[in-house]
Amino acid sequence: MTEISLLSEAARACPYHTYRQLRTEDPVRFMPDQNIWVLSRYEDCDYVLSNPTRFTSRESLSSANAYRNCPAALETLAKSRALPRQRTLILADGEAHQRHRKAIQNALSPARMLREFGPSIEGRVNQFIDAFIGKGHCEAISQYAIPLPMALVATIFDAPEEMIPTLKGWSDNFFAALSGHVPESVVIQAAEDTLAFESFILDRVAARRGGDGTDFLSRLTNGVDGAEALNDAEIVNICSQILVGGNESTISLLGNLIYQLATQDGLEAALRADPDKIPAAVEECLRFEPPLQAMYRITLQDEVIGGKEIPAGSKLMLNFGSANRDEKFYRDGEHFDLERDNTETLHLTFGRGRHACVGQTIARREAVIAVTALLDRLENIRLVPGDPPGRAGIFGVRGFARLPIAFDQRQ
Repeated sequence: MTEISLLSEAARACPYHTYRQLRTEDPVRFMPDQNIWVLSRYEDCDYVLSNPTRFTSRESLSSANAYRNCPAALETLAKSRALPRQRTLILADGEAHQRHRKAIQNALSPARMLREFGPSIEGRVNQFIDAFIGKGHCEAISQYAIPLPMALVATIFDAPEEMIPTLKGWSDNFFAALSGHVPESVVIQAAEDTLAFESFILDRVAARRGGDGTDFLSRLTNGVDGAEALNDAEIVNICSQILVGGNESTISLLGNLIYQLATQDGLEAALRADPDKIPAAVEECLRFEPPLQAMYRITLQDEVIGGKEIPAGSKLMLNFGSANRDEKFYRDGEHFDLERDNTETLHLTFGRGRHACVGQTIARREAVIAVTALLDRLENIRLVPGDPPGRAGIFGVRGFARLPIAFDQRQ
């Protein structure tokens, strides 16, 4: 059997050749360097996602628990104001997960949030464009992809705009630690940031508990529309997932979309000619380049998947980046195709079933607004010769750390 590692330099730079090799040679494969089973076919990933009573989600966001093997980080976390720590939402199963999901759906209410903040999102994206349009170039991640979702996250947490860099720093360190393949210093910093974030959230919760406020934290703290009120540890864990999930995936999605606009011949012109296709472009980009390349599960009993016997207690990597290109379900899936009907086989980027991403409607809408504004005001979007993009360095993330682009201003 060919030697394959997802941690190799080549695979981390661009994993899709390795994914194709896995689908062809060994679609259910144990990776000893990660102590994990990698599932690379659509049907196997779908099977696991569709059977939550057989596979626990308690470590669904990471391939390894970085804190568990870092005594200094554990010592810091022991000082938490929200003990015992609790797993919620995407990290919980059964009745606990249902209770948390109901609480956040009622508090966040994506449809309500988009009604209230949709116009302000459109205004903000145009402000971001105003800042660079006269220059004919920009760094699309720091100047566009990051500010939009972070402004919304700050609104959700009722944080002043000047706090956005702090929130982003916390999120970056939490996300890096989740990857499980970072230096110990990053894990220690993430633990220290966890305590700071907890204090930030719990101070706001204390001011709202028992009140009748209608903002997100008030609704989450006190329970609305039949949802139970949550305790401090549950609120902190849910809010940390909102912080990370509310910006990291959207930032990568926006960066990937802008890269496609800059590199796919005819895409910019096609979308400008028919703006109704912008949602289809967003959906195809989600399939083609999932910002979060995988989710994880642990087997609760012995399983046979793809003909392989997998013992109870085994960690599974559900390889969405590979499943979304599975030749059995996606014709010419290795290519971006604006005309692809992604309703025939729904991609797995936002998960499936009871653990599907709560904020996916918001992420899609942010992306459509952001692309629409760019096409309205810029044209001939292109990469900058001699200044190549830089990919994000976090394992399992497909996005950009920097994406310099040039453009012409539309008249």
